[in-house]
Amino acid sequence: MSLSSLRIHMDACKISGELYEIVKGWPYFDRDTLGKQLIRAADSISHNIAEGYGRAATGERLQFMFYADGSIQEAKNQIQLASDRLLISEHDAIELRRRLMRLSISLIEFAAAIAERDKSYKGRYIGIIDQRRAWLLKQYAEKR
Repeated sequence: MSLSSLRIHMDACKISGELYEIVKGWPYFDRDTLGKQLIRAADSISHNIAEGYGRAATGERLQFMFYADGSIQEAKNQIQLASDRLLISEHDAIELRRRLMRLSISLIEFAAAIAERDKSYKGRYIGIIDQRRAWLLKQYAEKR
């Protein structure tokens, strides 16, 4: 499977592109402050997925998947700030955060699959994946 056919990578790129188009229309000050940071966080999601995908060691692969998930959480926070500042409609902000939550769940499931494929991997990410899965599913259930 190539990186370009990996669904989580495609979803991350799509969200990043949509956010880029939104931010382009903001006033200069908002683009220069929150906008640039939001785009960097959104772009970082797919960048870290790609870098992790290219790593050979399971621990390194998982580390980059968690970096990508951290960027998802950062982007969700910045979208909330943009909504609070009336730069993004509340409806659009809710939809974007919902899509990022689904991406986060998919990313953690992908990380779990990476860990499960390597039967010799006994690293620290196994417990973290289990904790993160439980937290994300609880968050998702509360939002529905």
